[in-house]
Amino acid sequence: MIEQINNIAFAVILVIIIYIILRILFSETQKNTLTNHQPITSTNTEQKIKDLELQCQRLREELKQQSQQLKTDFQNETFTQLQTLLSNYPTIKKMALTKPDLPAKNLVSLFTSLDNLIINWGYTAIGEIWEQVNYNPQLHQADSDDIQEGELVYIRFIGYQNGEQVLYPAKVSRTLPAGFDHNN
Repeated sequence: MIEQINNIAFAVILVIIIYIILRILFSETQKNTLTNHQPITSTNTEQKIKDLELQCQRLREELKQQSQQLKTDFQNETFTQLQTLLSNYPTIKKMALTKPDLPAKNLVSLFTSLDNLIINWGYTAIGEIWEQVNYNPQLHQADSDDIQEGELVYIRFIGYQNGEQVLYPAKVSRTLPAGFDHNN
């Protein structure tokens, strides 16, 4: 995403620079022709081109710095929002490996920061776990190639979307995992 922004910004800057060059050349030509009846000197034009090249290089550097700053800001903001989860994850992992009979509901509250991040980004879930829905290939990824559009399926793993853009389709199946009831 940041790379696309950089490419667009670079293209806009180049168009502006070309416009400025043409505007300066045209303006100087008109001014010299009207006032002195003399054409622009090549030295004057070469200096203006050098100045524009320096300005272009400076703008590229600024863009590069802005890109790095955007990346750093994004990482810092995301880390802040996930800080609780990231600091608890090693403990959760160790507890799960050493105590496999530990009830999972004891760990659920540790994922609140992840829920908050999804909300802050404005993402919405595609369905709910074990919800029965009509299969929609634009929103769902079936676990079998023979599932037809409109067929009733269960959401096994939710997906996410940002507005109308599907970021990650929900994983669906005709059945629920063995031993699980969708009414619970």
